[in-house]
Amino acid sequence: ACINILSSRTQCLPLCLESLWDKWNYRYNYPVYVHYFDDIYDDEDLRKSIILKSKSDIRFISVPYKTPSHVEESEMFYNRKELWYVNTGQFSISRKGYLHMCHFYNNLYKYPNTEFHKYDFMLSIDDESMFLKEVPYNFFEVLIGQPNKSGAIKLTDPRVKPPKQGVFDTRVGMVKFVKDYITENNIQPKCEFINTLMNCEDPENYFHQNLIIADSWVFETKIFKSDQWKKWSNSVNRSGGIYKYRWGDTELNALFFLIHYGEMPYDFKTVDEGYHNQGALRHIQDYAPSVKDFSR
Repeated sequence: ACINILSSRTQCLPLCLESLWDKWNYRYNYPVYVHYFDDIYDDEDLRKSIILKSKSDIRFISVPYKTPSHVEESEMFYNRKELWYVNTGQFSISRKGYLHMCHFYNNLYKYPNTEFHKYDFMLSIDDESMFLKEVPYNFFEVLIGQPNKSGAIKLTDPRVKPPKQGVFDTRVGMVKFVKDYITENNIQPKCEFINTLMNCEDPENYFHQNLIIADSWVFETKIFKSDQWKKWSNSVNRSGGIYKYRWGDTELNALFFLIHYGEMPYDFKTVDEGYHNQGALRHIQDYAPSVKDFSR
């Protein structure tokens, strides 16, 4: 198994890695892949200073990025001034790296320069996160006993934490995409949520009020080899929704499992039970620094 972090918060990463080792990985020493765009972690002195904070086997790998050729510049999310999230200045072209990040997560398996295909399991966490106390279980061992071989350390139920306008603005076109995907591929939905979404009178409202989302994923990598995943991921790529509407992996992955497996991933409750804080280091470095080249 391995651990994946896509990072640009150079101030947060050392503390994140230190907590990962001290609270969990010291028992296993799984390799930690720190992926990044451009040259942000190329400097050897910076790498050494980060490694000093953790005894984990840390491997720095720069990964490429490029806007899909079928998405016009005028269609990019940061140009959609009709959306509150964009119009209020919260998502400008300076945050284009976030769109590349979402693309990375939808195409993890055999993404250029990555080595996930060498492993049976992987865990993804954010560089702004911290483990707060010792986690008493092995994520990958727990996953072996789960039916769909996927899990998340945080599930968010909209009936407990209702979505806000920023969430609505990053789901534009998602309902239509899901309905078209199911119809075009002649899929018989396996869960009540998807069946209701396909047939209710107000699917947009139902979608926002009932979609449970998942964050910080644990996967058995053979999922990415399945025909279902390939079909789903390719359809997402063709739609351009990640770059047009800033679709995130929290929704996309959850929808994949609901459609094809009929259930959400296993809920580790790692955040809810106080072992992990996903935004613990945001006070040090808030927005993740973006890519250097906004033209690609």
